[in-house]
Parts: sequence; C-alpha cells; structure tokens
Amino acid sequence: MKKRFFTNARMILPDQRGSILGSLVVEDGMITEIRSGLLTIGLPVADLAGVIDCQGDYLFPGLIDLHCHGAVGHDAMEATPTAFDRILRHHLSHGTTLTVLSTVSAPLEGILSVLMAAEQYITSTSDGFLAGIHLEGPYFARSRRGAHLESSLREPSDQETRALLKHREIIKRITIAPEIPGACELILELKKHGITISAGHSEASDSEAKTGFDLGVTQVTHLYNCMSSQRSHLGTRTTGLAEAALTRRGVLCELIADGVHLPPTLLRLAWMAKGWEELVLVSDATAGAGMGEGALFDLGGIPCRIANDAAWTGTGSGRRLAGSTACLLDGVRFMVECVGIPLEEAVAMATLVPAKALGIERERGSIDRGKRADLVRVSPAWQVNGVWSSGLKVV
Repeated sequence: MKKRFFTNARMILPDQRGSILGSLVVEDGMITEIRSGLLTIGLPVADLAGVIDCQGDYLFPGLIDLHCHGAVGHDAMEATPTAFDRILRHHLSHGTTLTVLSTVSAPLEGILSVLMAAEQYITSTSDGFLAGIHLEGPYFARSRRGAHLESSLREPSDQETRALLKHREIIKRITIAPEIPGACELILELKKHGITISAGHSEASDSEAKTGFDLGVTQVTHLYNCMSSQRSHLGTRTTGLAEAALTRRGVLCELIADGVHLPPTLLRLAWMAKGWEELVLVSDATAGAGMGEGALFDLGGIPCRIANDAAWTGTGSGRRLAGSTACLLDGVRFMVECVGIPLEEAVAMATLVPAKALGIERERGSIDRGKRADLVRVSPAWQVNGVWSSGLKVV
C-alpha cells in the first residue's frame, strides 16, 4: 500500500505527553509510524500517496462529539440521510470526525424514526462519521426541562423501554432525571443491556443523585446546565446533582465550553475537581450552528433564534438557552485561551476521553501507532487547514 507522510507537524500526543515537532506515516488508513524531528522519506514517487508539509501547524486527533443536535438549519430529529449528512459534514469541516447525534424530547414515534434512520445511514455509508444516537429525553424533571417541550416529557414505561431496546445497538447513551418515578427501574434495565446512562435535566437531591450513580449512572449531561445545585432551604444549605457528580469518582461530566453556557470560573472549577480524564467537551450544537446572527430555526417543535453566539427560545423573562451554535473545536480553544487548561488536556477532553466513553479508544481518539488516521491540522491561530478521515483528506 502507498504511504502518506505528514511532516513538520506539532503532534498532540496522548496521556499528557504534550506536543512534539515531527512527522507521521499513514498507510491503508492507519497510523504506522511517529517520529520526532525530520523524517527521511526515502521512497520512490510511485510508492507515495502524498506528502503533507504541515508547516509547523498542530496535528490533532479527529475530534469526537458525544452531544450534537444539528447544524446549517438541519436537526437530527428530521431523521433523513440528507439531514444527517449535512450536519455531519458541517462539523467535519471544523475537525469533528465522529459524532453522536442527539434527539430531543418527543413522542415515541419520532424518537424511533431517528433510531431507524441512523441504523440505515450507518449501514449504507462507509465513512464512519456517525457513531450512534444519544437520547436526550423524554424522562426529565419538568422544572429542569430547558428547551424541551413540556408536553413531550413523561415517565418511563415498560412498553416504551421494550420498543427502544430493539434499537439498543445504535443507542450510545440516554439522559434521564434519576429522581423521577420509574427512573431507578429504567436505569437497571438499561445497564443490563449495556447502554450508557447519563443524569441530566434533573432536580435530584444529593441523595437521589448518589442513588442513581449507585444503580448505574456513569455520566452527567452538560454539567451545571439544567440540573440541581447548591441551594438554601429553611436556612440550611443543600447540594444537588452538580456537586454529587463533581465529587464522585468515575462519573464523566459533559462541559459545553462555548463561552455562553458556562463562565470560565465554573469550567476551571470542574477541571480542578475532576481532572481532564473525567471531563468531556461537547458542542451541544443545534441547527443554528453555521447560521448567522438573527437566523431562525426549529428545535424539537420550539422556535429558536441565534443571538449573542448561542441559540435561544422565547423572549424576555421566558428566554432560555436552547443549545449552542459552536463546533467542538471552539470548546477546545475556549478551554485553552479563557480557562487556562493545557492544550494537550483540552484536546484529550475532545478526543481520547469521548473515545473511551464509546469504548473505541483502541481504534480512535489519539495519535498512536495502529490507530485510525483521523487527523485535524490546526494553525496556532486555530484555523483548520485540513481534515483527514482514515488518512484521506475530507473536502
């Protein structure tokens, strides 16, 4: 097989090894060699697939987004190959080479349509850009529903669970409020079938959150956002899901680092409490990603508008955040420039950590020999100068 060479690149290596200026070799879509310093090619032109001089730019592993709703006016709930393709391609152009698309709270029929469409999409394509589906809802606390239709919220039922489990291979995660009636039984059933359970959109007390973790909840969805936190009741301070997650080892916390959902102080607090290994950056991008200020779009039946670099629903006192308009790379940049996180740790939160969450860290998520050559060339000014999937440049 012909070899492709990436030279003069500042490669971000896994396990906090930092970056090295060097070169790597890609063969048959896989990384076969990594060297510091100059690499002597020493092959006839006929044996070369190409030489890419990165000119001192960074070379990141392909980013992996565990929570993304849409882009460029399209939403995962459309449940069509066209919608999926346009969403994935937009984020791909910004360095995200693998995406878990997220639903919103909706009637069962709508959720099943997304699952079946995703199964068909993955079967009919070989690009490997779609990892599966994250069911965000409908098992939420009404007081913490965020930008989800209250009429679509409900408690778990055995009949609905059986219908969802028919598609368990495509379901990568389900977000639920662990305190609502039927949640404990649902957690145990999902765990039995190997489905990852995340707590979110929840009013859980500290003890309710810990019960969820004991039963099998291993993640929380967009930490701090739409979840219970410390408060005062009759003069006594109590804590909620946010604090329970921050102080529980083994619980992976999602962070939306778009500069709108969370201030730098809270992001840094999470990093100091959990370390990079238990934090995962997500975009939570909506159909508004890639659209301009003032653009209108729909999120699960709720009209939304882009304003101040985020998506919003409602007006005045009823205005609520409805997801982001950012890409995952924007979150990496914000963590480095505004939160003060080391570059290699911020990159790991968007590559190796989500790969481990999906159980694919042996194939993706870092620049290592034997791994798939999903690569992103990023300039020191954060401009994307190239994206490669399995060693092939994505146009």
